[in-house]
Amino acid sequence: MALIPHYRQVGGAPAVIGAGIGLFSCDCGNRPLISGYDPRNFLDIALQCSGCGQVRATPGLPESTPPPPMLTLVERGTASPPAAVSNEMVLISREEMDRLAALYQPRSTDTDSHVISDELLDDVEVQHSYWVNEPLPAASRGFKEHALGWAVAWFRDRLRDPDWSGFSEDSDLVAATVIAAFRDLIASWSHHPLFRVMAETAAAQGGFSLHGTAMFGVAKSLAYAGNRVAFQPVEGAKPRITSFQLILGTQDQMQVAVRRLDQFEWPDGAEATAQSVRAAMTEAMASVQGSINRLRPGILVLSPGAVEGTLEQLFVDCIGAALGSHGKRHRGLAAVSVIFPKIRMTNKRREVRFGYSFYPVANRNHSLGQSVRIGARADFLGIR
Repeated sequence: MALIPHYRQVGGAPAVIGAGIGLFSCDCGNRPLISGYDPRNFLDIALQCSGCGQVRATPGLPESTPPPPMLTLVERGTASPPAAVSNEMVLISREEMDRLAALYQPRSTDTDSHVISDELLDDVEVQHSYWVNEPLPAASRGFKEHALGWAVAWFRDRLRDPDWSGFSEDSDLVAATVIAAFRDLIASWSHHPLFRVMAETAAAQGGFSLHGTAMFGVAKSLAYAGNRVAFQPVEGAKPRITSFQLILGTQDQMQVAVRRLDQFEWPDGAEATAQSVRAAMTEAMASVQGSINRLRPGILVLSPGAVEGTLEQLFVDCIGAALGSHGKRHRGLAAVSVIFPKIRMTNKRREVRFGYSFYPVANRNHSLGQSVRIGARADFLGIR
């Protein structure tokens, strides 16, 4: 079956005009199929030559190159594809869009388990050294200073104790959660071309603290709900990812901001009451108004870190109460959510499974009409 083109050249004129300085031509030597060609603006776009009838496609996105956030999908055989392409415009085929969506989606870790052992801790140290180009701290620097270093040191000591058989202390549970979150980050995202920046971003926040890995747990949760996510590092001597975007269709996007809510965190956090948590939620909503508003809509996700699992419902209820009272002031907020990293013990000794519980609460006063799958609790099952 002959390949159906996106563009058909008519006569000797180019089928489409770009904003670059190059030419994209057929092998037969006929006049250019694209004038003003820049490869960045044409991803797997097929054009039919009027001279020989051959269909030739532009290259797809180069390997290890992050996809641009804004794309214009062009279907094969469409009646009127764009005749001129500006410098900011990127045309993409359906096949290339599907390929990139599969490539840059997080990988499932539903079947992964974590058995605390010296071999696992050795692997954590190797992975840390590889991805951030420095060894894990040899001695514990404390949970809040370097969470992963503390967790590994904690379990090194535990494994030397012949009487230790399970996760009997809060420190055991927190350390296991930190290690499992680190390993889940690698298993979910290490195929992504920006993963080294992701890892360095998480490392810079308390040594892979639960807050440092939370952003990528949020992105994973929203991707599983049916959204396309995109990361754009902040440039500098040490590039970092401070937020990410949901790509809505091919032209619009919505920012997702992940913020710490660590005043209730183990080991010395304040007591979480309905009044104190609701006040914290309200303050967090106000704090992002400069970056998430009617002109720049988005989603706010709060990271409590290491807190009791019994507090989940309290946090969700307080988000609803805060949105009910202040949602009209923050119409740019499509939703406010909270993310909890969680472990579950199995029937095997020293083994845990890991997952995220993610609870988005929609702002009923958000009326910008952009299509985002915020989802419901049924979409975010945590540990499967």
